[in-house]
Amino acid sequence: MRSFSIVVAADRAMGIGKNRGLPWRLRKDMAFFAKITSKVVQGAQDATTIGELTHQRRVNACIMGRKTWESIPKKFRPLTDRFNVIVSRDPHYLDDKPEKGNPLVALATSFEAALDLVESLQSPSSSSPSTSSIQVARTFLIGGAQLYNEGVRSKDCTHIFLTRIDATVDCDTFFPEISPSEYQLLPSTESHEFLENYLQESVEGGVIEEGSYQYEYTVYNRI
Repeated sequence: MRSFSIVVAADRAMGIGKNRGLPWRLRKDMAFFAKITSKVVQGAQDATTIGELTHQRRVNACIMGRKTWESIPKKFRPLTDRFNVIVSRDPHYLDDKPEKGNPLVALATSFEAALDLVESLQSPSSSSPSTSSIQVARTFLIGGAQLYNEGVRSKDCTHIFLTRIDATVDCDTFFPEISPSEYQLLPSTESHEFLENYLQESVEGGVIEEGSYQYEYTVYNRI
């Protein structure tokens, strides 16, 4: 299955970035991002038995563009306990990087190639197990703007997890329009219930206050 979800934080104008970085620092939202992208939930793309038989490590995948990868501080790269897929047109991008050879880092030359790679690591058959040391459970697209544009239009995108920041911030990068004919925004209480079921643990609901910002976790489902 090539299905994936988008994870993003945006202000009222759908601004998501400034100077190749985040224009805000929200500790709780960063913790939420880490939780939703890294937690492997029992039953998610479940091939647990096969994974146990082949001794594979089950992780979620995070697909990101090269600029998004480079915006992550070096000490936090690769993202811990996640399969990091970097999209770059340069097939040799990782050749001189310290992450080359890391089983949790891979390169794809297009978004479609990234989805194909992740799909190949999701559900290997017991008769033809994957030679990879990992098995992918859920897949998330985490930026940047160009890939978000592709991702929102993709029929393989099942959810958009949007942290809606109740402010207008100086941004130079924006998330694309979310068409109401393609995605349904769940009401606040339903978004909260969905996230708790999705993660199988409690999630802070309603409006969250942090510093000078107020924000809320919202969920869009593909119609």
